[in-house]
Amino acid sequence: MGMLILLLALTFVDRPMEFLDHTSGLLIQNLSLMFIPISVGAFFLSTDIYQQFPAILTLILLSTSGVILFMALLIKGLEKHD
Repeated sequence: MGMLILLLALTFVDRPMEFLDHTSGLLIQNLSLMFIPISVGAFFLSTDIYQQFPAILTLILLSTSGVILFMALLIKGLEKHD
């Protein structure tokens, strides 16, 4: 929901938003802290994860490719209207 509100704000507001620069800088500075829970969780995975690894890897590759394709088509479609 927050991403949708941000998209609408960036789409319809013509002037730059100063708070956005400060907030994004803060998030980028502390980005490494957001990966700590993932690292700790992956450390304590059981051996069952190795049986599911091919399915997880396939899903990650397909979803990433799908998102890249969707965004490319969306950008191409939006550029036609300009």
